[in-house]
Amino acid sequence: MLVERIRGLWASGGNHAVKQELLAFAKLSGGFAIARRALRKHLRILAYHGLWTTPGFAFGDRLFMGPDQFKRRMEWLKRSCYRVLSLDEAVAALANGTLRDNSVVITIDDGWKSTYTHMLPILEQWGLPATVYITSWYADKQIPVLNVALNYVLQCSNVDNFTWYSPKHSAMPLRLGDRKDRQVTALKLDRMLQELPTIAERLHEFREICKLADVSTEPWWSAGQFHLMNREEIRLAYQRGLNIQLHTHRHGNVDSATGLLAEELSQNRSYLADACGSDQLAHFCYPNGRYDPAAAEVLAGAGIKSAVLTEPGLNPPGANPYALRRFLDGRSVTQEEFEAYLCGALDLYAGAAGRLRPGRLAATADVGGLRSRGTRGPL
Repeated sequence: MLVERIRGLWASGGNHAVKQELLAFAKLSGGFAIARRALRKHLRILAYHGLWTTPGFAFGDRLFMGPDQFKRRMEWLKRSCYRVLSLDEAVAALANGTLRDNSVVITIDDGWKSTYTHMLPILEQWGLPATVYITSWYADKQIPVLNVALNYVLQCSNVDNFTWYSPKHSAMPLRLGDRKDRQVTALKLDRMLQELPTIAERLHEFREICKLADVSTEPWWSAGQFHLMNREEIRLAYQRGLNIQLHTHRHGNVDSATGLLAEELSQNRSYLADACGSDQLAHFCYPNGRYDPAAAEVLAGAGIKSAVLTEPGLNPPGANPYALRRFLDGRSVTQEEFEAYLCGALDLYAGAAGRLRPGRLAATADVGGLRSRGTRGPL
């Protein structure tokens, strides 16, 4: 009765504060424990990106969590009743029906430098295994991920408008009036930067945009806030126990270009295998969480055992290994929401499990995600 009542209240809508109150009530009244027992054989998968280490304006709610919050999450998880498994162990156990009760996997997307400098030491401190899915174009080029850095620059700028004189276009007046204006401007500028033929030209024009927006490139540029791990950091992270896995070479959407997936996997695998000195690369993360059922055949042919989305939810016994759901944690996620996902309350109360039709899965959280460009362009 308790679960049904809370589920009905949750489904009726309400603002964020109301839902937080419902979660707090559910936890105190035993609803979390009921959900955890009912869904104990479902696999939980947590998803992270990088950590925000730059002073001042905090950017990217679901993209960059604060180091202290990540540390508190990992400490809580270590002390909790949940069992943190390696991805290999969890995927195999889920498939053969031997998954231990209340099992959790920790995953990290993209391979941001802060994964190595800040997340890995925290994971080591608490003895928690984790998997990082690394996209390799920006890791190889070792420049800031421009579309993400551009979003940051425009969001924290105190300038209302400026005019950019691009090399391939006439003078462009640009508005930074509100958040939506800044997002539109960021997309426009990103497209035009990608039209420039060389990396050197893109970086030069990006620095000019930073000046026009009156935002310094330091300390975040030299500190690597928007860089991915370099080859040596990937090697050292692997040697220290971080499970390195596949995320395509250029981070393009698989659902719109499945035909290029095999080549993207091959390039990604070649780079990571060389960096790690290992070919144990058998798990995949869909860029931006974008899913196409047709990708499963390509992944299976490439020897991939599992693939993860950013679609929230738990994974029941027999779940499709090429469409595993995760919970994307972030700065705005409260401790109650975090625990509600892990126990399964979010699935029960929101009716998330089983509501989406096959082939319709997609990312639900806008994280301002990485979009890499190679010489041939994105997927």
